[in-house]
Amino acid sequence: MNIFDNVDTIAVTCLQFGDTGKGKVVDLLAERADIIVRGTGGANAGHSINCKGQTLICHLIPSGILHDAAGKINIVGSGVAVDPKRFCDELDLLQAQGIECKHLMLALNAKLTLPTQIVRDRVKESSAGKTKIGTTGRGIGPTYGDHATRDGLFINDLLNPDILAAKVKENVAHSVRFLRSFDPEVVKKALHHPDLSNGIFYHSEKMFDVDAIVQKYVEYGKILACFIRDTDRFVQQNVGVRRILLEGANGALLDVDYGTYPYVTSTGCTVDSLAKGAGLNRSHVDLALGVFKGFYETRVGEGPMPTEFGGEVSAEWCREHKREDEEAKYAGVTVNDPDEFRQGVAIRRAGNEYGATTGRPRRTGWLDVPLLRYALIWGGPDVALTKLDVLNDCAEIKVCTSYKYVGPDYRFGDQTLQKGNWFRSAIPTAEVLKHCEPVYTSFPGWKTSLKGITKFGDLPNKAKDLVSFVVHKAHVQPRIISIGADRAETIFV
Repeated sequence: MNIFDNVDTIAVTCLQFGDTGKGKVVDLLAERADIIVRGTGGANAGHSINCKGQTLICHLIPSGILHDAAGKINIVGSGVAVDPKRFCDELDLLQAQGIECKHLMLALNAKLTLPTQIVRDRVKESSAGKTKIGTTGRGIGPTYGDHATRDGLFINDLLNPDILAAKVKENVAHSVRFLRSFDPEVVKKALHHPDLSNGIFYHSEKMFDVDAIVQKYVEYGKILACFIRDTDRFVQQNVGVRRILLEGANGALLDVDYGTYPYVTSTGCTVDSLAKGAGLNRSHVDLALGVFKGFYETRVGEGPMPTEFGGEVSAEWCREHKREDEEAKYAGVTVNDPDEFRQGVAIRRAGNEYGATTGRPRRTGWLDVPLLRYALIWGGPDVALTKLDVLNDCAEIKVCTSYKYVGPDYRFGDQTLQKGNWFRSAIPTAEVLKHCEPVYTSFPGWKTSLKGITKFGDLPNKAKDLVSFVVHKAHVQPRIISIGADRAETIFV
């Protein structure tokens, strides 16, 4: 079945907190697309793709790059925050795998991430104490922030050394004023991070070595010059002419405007934002395909997560530990462990739920339909369900269908939320969501492998029952069901 049969432009976004398998979905759809565009986010988004038995993680370059040899054009759009070091590293990684990136374009007006922004991100987060939000430290927030306050730079500045130098000087001055309020040793440590080439931009008196930044970024410009284009215009000229696939980043529940603020990313994650970041508008999108995991969810970093296995115990563990800690301490856990925290660890391990960018354990919980209903306002109803195979061994699977509010009275516009109120759709405000107690419906698991299944009708009845239940409760239309990481482990509905 070809989803592109009746449409020209498809947008793929996440309906949860990210990490739902968008990379695989984009890789699948890219086989029939002509142009693949990444339109939002930055190097904080890691999209994992299986290639020749290996897993490649694309942070900036679209997942469709695996189809470069077929002549498909991959574009990093104007809405993306681009760290040129990460971009160049990614090019090297892909080319080492035999992927030449001959048909790759980089938007001339994409936002340029500077060392100053990475330092500000890391210093602010490391000094935040209990108010941390769990950023990746990649400088994404400060990059978009500088753009909004007109202190930012564009990728095209890399091609004009004199203009680049003047703008870097101004940005450094702006950044130093901000950083003077922090411990100098914390700033120095951030400047010596591997992401910043271990201190080559550090100046003992001025904090930043402007000349070193300019010199290095001019070098990046020479490497990237062959990719830099007016991609907005290119995409606009090809709407309705070629098949276009838009690749989203992060997730709707992390959207800076509509997510669980302040525990969000620094850019839009909805279809509207994705289209804008590719040079289009929402009306150009013929099909919006929202992706979510069946039947669990994950979250990286801080923020409320009502269905989390083990609650705050889990959140604290994921905050302080790494994958190797779990492998050492919880080697024998199973997905049917009676302890919720340990069950969450087992599901995390079964799903390989560790940050593709950071390596952090992702917090895990059952599928949250109230949050899904909310996210569908900005996407849907067409969806892709992914990672069903992760729950193959579960004896019982729970789905959260509503919330009971257990917090203090809270004024929300013209209404007052009170203890005992029930919600069918989430109110994403962190002050509300952290006091929401999930109400579950339980189902028996299918307890068998899904390998080799290619048709929905051949799924175990218990799996089909769960899909049908979620379809009914969330009012969605499945178009793709993923039952494994490989391309072949996919059911088109």
